[in-house]
Amino acid sequence: MTGFQTPSEVSEYTIPEGCPGCGADLPVRVSVKGAMSVCTHCHWMGRPLLTVTHRGLRVGVKASQA
Repeated sequence: MTGFQTPSEVSEYTIPEGCPGCGADLPVRVSVKGAMSVCTHCHWMGRPLLTVTHRGLRVGVKASQA
């Protein structure tokens, strides 16, 4: 077997006042497939963009078109 295998670990975080819909605390689950979040207050669902910077972790959300 050759190649690099990534672990199948899942990390969960809560971003204070991170929901783009209502401003409530936003739980985020991060796995090898990416980040996924669902607001428990307003039920906003999305895939936040996580970027590691020299200041820490930056969380963003892509704008969507209706």
